Amino acid sequence: MKFLLSITIALLWALPVLADHGIETKGFNGLYMGHSFFRPSAEQLDKIMSDSETINHRQVTVFAGGANGSPGRLWQNTKKRLEAQKHLDTKKIDLVVMTYFSPLDSSVQDYSQWIDYAISQNPKTTFMVTIPWGKQLYKATANQIDILKKTSIGFNKTVIQELREKYPDNRILFCPYGLGTYELVERFRAGELPGVKHVLNSNRWKRKQPESKHEQLLNDELGHPSELVAKLGALLWFQTLYEYDLQTLKPQKVSGLPKINLNEIALAVGKKIQPLNAVYEKEKVK
Repeated sequence: MKFLLSITIALLWALPVLADHGIETKGFNGLYMGHSFFRPSAEQLDKIMSDSETINHRQVTVFAGGANGSPGRLWQNTKKRLEAQKHLDTKKIDLVVMTYFSPLDSSVQDYSQWIDYAISQNPKTTFMVTIPWGKQLYKATANQIDILKKTSIGFNKTVIQELREKYPDNRILFCPYGLGTYELVERFRAGELPGVKHVLNSNRWKRKQPESKHEQLLNDELGHPSELVAKLGALLWFQTLYEYDLQTLKPQKVSGLPKINLNEIALAVGKKIQPLNAVYEKEKVK
């Protein structure tokens, strides 16, 4: 009887741990590198983890402003490169997330320098390339936003495809999370974002007041994100990295905007991003 009890206990310990909505997912130990349109979503991603069944998600970050946060410039900057390589040299990093700035510093060659180094330290590293929204978005017309969306998605058929062909043994995920920001702008203009009053408040003094910050999508003319924009971006990263069913995730809210269902918006935008990574669907079948 004691022998059977011991076997039963051993089997229970061997089974995956069940959470409220299913089996817990092992998280990545990730290095996140980017600029000021990227950093807020990285910070929000870390906060989302406590509301999910993802365990042991870890992240370290290397940031620089503007073009300096692009993969090309980060590699050229000795201090930043050594900072990132120090993390990679532990051989424990299994995810590297990078951003985009311009063709001059976010080319196949720019990404490849980081990918080559990361693989040399951990051959099983997964990568994710993210693309934010365009600058000065508050001035963009509906037609211009359509062009920006098509350009972002088109990156999948150029740089991302070339990277996947160059590194067939590693997953190169693609998340144009700027699509979420475009969605928010379109919903606001359609009157579908209760509580939001501006893409960008033209009154510079009022836009900086804590009580009104949640009322705008962007924080300045360049286009730095509000908490709403940053959190939606993080949800899209989360969904792309872990293929997580956001319907089972605790509703993600932003202070001052209780009626906005960010999970639903992320699900809608995620349907546009998921096909961009369909090349890896076969791996799940295996």
